[in-house]
Amino acid sequence: MPNANPATRPGVTVRLDPEAHARLQQIAKAEHRSVAAFLERLIERELRARDEAERVIRVHVAPELQGQPFGEPDRRPGESDKSYARRKKTIDALFGR
Repeated sequence: MPNANPATRPGVTVRLDPEAHARLQQIAKAEHRSVAAFLERLIERELRARDEAERVIRVHVAPELQGQPFGEPDRRPGESDKSYARRKKTIDALFGR
């Protein structure tokens, strides 16, 4: 997105309530930016965060363990049943169990 020729970049009109606009002006001024530049940076940051959240998690397994079932997650010292169940549910969801 950055460094693109401004003539080739489409414009967008955004309507804000006056309070939101005033707040954006204050924030942009504090960062020595225009409101448009602040919004552009905010949008780019949000798109990067979404891209990061959508990345695929790959787990590499040693060849001799390929196809073997996963064991149960180890219990942490002093971990409550509720905490263990929540962590196990998350791990199961991540690994498609």
